[in-house]
Amino acid sequence: MAAETRPSRYRRLRKASDLSTATTASPLSKRICMGKKCTSYEDRISSLPEEILLMILGKLDTRTTITTTILSKRWRDLPRCLPTSYNLAVNDILPPRYHRLKRLNMEAKAAYETEKIVHKLTDIYAIKARHERWMTTIRPLTAILERYERRAMRRYVKQVNAFLLAPKNVRQRRPVQKLRLQTLGHWHENIDEWITTAIAKWGVEDFELVVDGFCLGYDLKQLDTYRSLRLERLALSNCEAVCAWNCLTVKRLTKLSLSEGSFMGLLNDILANCVQLTDFRVASSSYYRAKVRIYAPSSKLKNLQVDRCNFGKIYLICLPCLETFVCRGCPTKLSYGQVPQLRHVRLDYIQTEDNDIDDESGTKRTYPPSKFFKKIPKLDSLVLQFKGTQMWIEPFVVLSELSQLKKLFIANVPVNWDILWILLLLDATPALESLHVHIDNNSEDRSAGDLCASLDVGVQQDRYRHLKELVVAGFDGLGWQAGFVRLIMKRSPLLRRVHLLDGEVRDDEEELGDLQIVPRHREWHECERAEVLDDLATGFRWPPQIILE
Repeated sequence: MAAETRPSRYRRLRKASDLSTATTASPLSKRICMGKKCTSYEDRISSLPEEILLMILGKLDTRTTITTTILSKRWRDLPRCLPTSYNLAVNDILPPRYHRLKRLNMEAKAAYETEKIVHKLTDIYAIKARHERWMTTIRPLTAILERYERRAMRRYVKQVNAFLLAPKNVRQRRPVQKLRLQTLGHWHENIDEWITTAIAKWGVEDFELVVDGFCLGYDLKQLDTYRSLRLERLALSNCEAVCAWNCLTVKRLTKLSLSEGSFMGLLNDILANCVQLTDFRVASSSYYRAKVRIYAPSSKLKNLQVDRCNFGKIYLICLPCLETFVCRGCPTKLSYGQVPQLRHVRLDYIQTEDNDIDDESGTKRTYPPSKFFKKIPKLDSLVLQFKGTQMWIEPFVVLSELSQLKKLFIANVPVNWDILWILLLLDATPALESLHVHIDNNSEDRSAGDLCASLDVGVQQDRYRHLKELVVAGFDGLGWQAGFVRLIMKRSPLLRRVHLLDGEVRDDEEELGDLQIVPRHREWHECERAEVLDDLATGFRWPPQIILE
């Protein structure tokens, strides 16, 4: 074996010696030339053809592509086909440890507030003592978080400046249609310049600004000097408008979203000057129990959303083109004026500990649905979600304004609620064709008797003469649920389809203000299924089609 392995080892050594001999035999001038090339500072990447550079950039992600703009002026001015959508978020720079510490800090603050409520602290000295004890935990976390934020924002400002604020002598040929900036509030020195550059110089059509942790004031007066703006959608979060909107007329702006700011006094000015605005969303306003009056006779607004705003009352005085109105949050009284095109309304109200106590009398406040339907126009579709820990909807007088309603969707009805208000609402909709009811089975069980069984006696036939479809989600075969379905079937001579299923409701992403039912698979025993179907069909000569899932 030794004899066999010796020749191969010898061959390897001979090759190495030949290589060293060849290296020593190379001319001195050639070696010097190679050394000069290695130590030169020539930008060999920038000297590549544009086709190869475009191939390289095409393999990179958006964030890395943006970072490469600081390498060379030629890279910054390349006519490459970059992505038209950019998301520059400071959260991408912050390390995971920052988010873990921030969550701990928020939990500590929430625990301190909970402790004050549980112990009902009113003495200033007791509150101060507990505050100091909790601050020993919160202060170190806050200092660490601020240090992480300073480091991340320094890097973030450099990246955004390199991307947006190109030198004046550089021709800007990058297509930017959608841009999202997410920054921290106490770093706002460059915000005005970023907004103006993105909208006016880069021609961004869809711009979103999210400011975390601080309410930021910005000024858009500079945009008034630019007459050829391509902006179509603008979203500003946690910002406060300090500019005069009557000086700003964005002719192509069709979608506007404002959240977490003091901007309610500018609503009428915005609608009056943004002449092409069709979609407007207002969220989390700082005004509490305020009365909002919207009067814009020249507005073309079609869709209006009010999310999580603690308004006391909303007056839709004049919106001639409004078609869809969505209101979410605490119960808000509504008053409709000149809204001739309004056809779809969605009310998503939730009762909390803050809005179920009357400030003047100290008694619990109840809400008859008539408070939300004053002078209601002739609607085609109505979606209602009245949620809360206890029953807070009381019966009301039958309304005649819902005479043309075609579709009614009542979602998240707790099983411990009295459904008399639902039946009274149905009595006010003689032209109703489709009824969807979703029952929240996660709430507490009904403690009262079966109301539907008592109402089944002496029922008036042919009450809902146009109803053709009934869908009940969250149906689990309880006696009062079956009684409710039988009651609707007896009052609906044209009813052809009854769909009973177990499921939940979610927002419809395609249709604004609408809900969609997401079914859940439930296995019915054959005996139980047959018993439910027989109970529903008993007493009907021609029962409708009943689908039980």
